[in-house]
Amino acid sequence: MVLSGCSQTPPSWDRLLTSKITDMYPSFQVTQAAPGTLQVERPGQKPQTIEVAPIALLCQRGPKECDYAVDQMLLSLRAP
Repeated sequence: MVLSGCSQTPPSWDRLLTSKITDMYPSFQVTQAAPGTLQVERPGQKPQTIEVAPIALLCQRGPKECDYAVDQMLLSLRAP
């Protein structure tokens, strides 16, 4: 028996962070500008570029560091 979920490729850090951003800020549009770089379009604000690699590196160190890095990234996207 083959499970259909097992044949799919695992999500990339780009896709995981895109999901986190759109979950927190549904009105934001996130595109992948290049592998490892996300472009976030924020209504009424300047677009912001997110570098994925530094966040992914911290996430590989453990859940505490990952949560902190993702939270900081999400806070940086808020309106000033």
